[in-house]
Amino acid sequence: MMRRRTRLWLGRSATLGVALLAGATAHAETRRPALPAPAANADAAADYDERRAAAGRLLVVSRFRARQAVLIKDAIRAAESELTENCLDRAATGRDMKPCQAFVSPSAGTRARLAASESAILDDLMAASQTIYARRFTAAELDEIARFFRTTVGQRYALTSPQLLNEIQSRKREIVRRYLSAATAADTKGSQR
Repeated sequence: MMRRRTRLWLGRSATLGVALLAGATAHAETRRPALPAPAANADAAADYDERRAAAGRLLVVSRFRARQAVLIKDAIRAAESELTENCLDRAATGRDMKPCQAFVSPSAGTRARLAASESAILDDLMAASQTIYARRFTAAELDEIARFFRTTVGQRYALTSPQLLNEIQSRKREIVRRYLSAATAADTKGSQR
């Protein structure tokens, strides 16, 4: 469970880190005054609506939906892995396995329904992301980030980020496996004596 949370956190952190690094690099020469944090009354309806609208503009200009569409298969595999782990937990504790049966051996119909749901998944992800961005940034900050995505470098980043993130995730798995193997090597050597 902790491994899964760490993997999700690291994936999100890498996405945000790369985006922020790219934005900071592109704007390093033109320093602007610091923007204020969201107001204490950030839940005020007008302010919140303005921030959600700015978040929506950012998601459009950054090609968020298109970038997520490329990554959706990985998200589905991660969700399947999590559900498999939950089923293994159910089996280990002797609980009812009926909820797991359709998942463990999904039918062609299940696979087709899931594939047909990708657009709805992306719609839900867009709405959730708009809310998340609106909670974390002011409208001015979101507009500033959107300006970055309107630059040549920002557009290039938006187009290449899915491939970058896939490569980073792949490397991360390789690196973590290497460290995990090294960490467990002492236990393996000790048990062979």
